[in-house]
Amino acid sequence: MISKLLNEKPMKLLPQYIADYKSLFDIDEEKALEYIKTNERFRQLTAEWYEKLNADDMDAAYRVYDDEYYFTDVWNCFVQYSRRYLRDISRSCLADGESFLYKTREAKIVLDVGCGIGYTTAILTQLYPYSRVYGTNLKNTKQWTFCEMMAKRYGFSMIESAAEIGDNVDVVFASEYFEHFYDPVDHLGTIVDTVSPKYFVIGNAFNTHSIGHFIKYKAHNQIVDQADIALIFNNSLRNMGYTQLDSELYNNKPNIWQKNVNMLFGKSYDKS
Repeated sequence: MISKLLNEKPMKLLPQYIADYKSLFDIDEEKALEYIKTNERFRQLTAEWYEKLNADDMDAAYRVYDDEYYFTDVWNCFVQYSRRYLRDISRSCLADGESFLYKTREAKIVLDVGCGIGYTTAILTQLYPYSRVYGTNLKNTKQWTFCEMMAKRYGFSMIESAAEIGDNVDVVFASEYFEHFYDPVDHLGTIVDTVSPKYFVIGNAFNTHSIGHFIKYKAHNQIVDQADIALIFNNSLRNMGYTQLDSELYNNKPNIWQKNVNMLFGKSYDKS
């Protein structure tokens, strides 16, 4: 199915996004467009995040997500990263010449974790028209409210955690997601334990300076530098029974991981 959200130029999609957001929240349209154009709000909120993080005031740091114009950064993230990842996996990107979309064409359940504004989740409903598609987000947030609108429009389900699905998942899409967890390996393990995904599509950016990213991470009950967490995360995923597929994508990003065949039959994995 052709997806307008995936193939239309972002500037043609933007007026509808702003109109939808304005229908839910009291925002200044011109100010929002300026923030999207200049990334000014992103820089302000990033500085605030690290200021509070360095002061060890996590409650104040997390309040940046409640900013009335945080949605402008989420839009830019969709345009720059997650939308591109979905376009890439829809094309011939694997080493054998197949597209990931074709490889997983029989997927019954697809999960978009940390689904942002719900646009990626909406695209997934169009790429997988015969699948049950879920998006996760935090309730009682502006993003959740907006995603509820998108869910009704495009036919996906909003949940707070993968555990609500109650079944194994074929594809987990995780764009700019795991780096927002202080202990991303533990969270990864929870997802694996809960829904046992056959495939992960992961676009991590652990080493970047951004809203919600940590200077130090926790992994396997140890505190590790930001520069080390990506390798630890990937090795942990391998220990959980996944193999990264070779692709023709630049820098292999997004990373595409497949559950090992022996894991499909219930063999346990090593979380260490």
